[in-house]
Amino acid sequence: QGKKVAVVRHGGALYAFEDTCPHQGASLAEGHVEGGYVHCPWHGWRFEIGTCKCPARAYGTLDLWEARAEGTRLFLRP
Repeated sequence: QGKKVAVVRHGGALYAFEDTCPHQGASLAEGHVEGGYVHCPWHGWRFEIGTCKCPARAYGTLDLWEARAEGTRLFLRP
């Protein structure tokens, strides 16, 4: 669909979400995962894995996809 997606494994589950931070467009795939959050590498915005909401910003929500792996293939569904 022409969107960049980041995928993380957390707590045994796969999560796929929009790879672009709504603040200034940083790639969240270049950030890090800690304490149940993915952290933006540029300014530290953090998004809760599973809901993709930024607790500090009302407008900081990422698109979330259902993700599943079968062998070496990854399947995403909005």
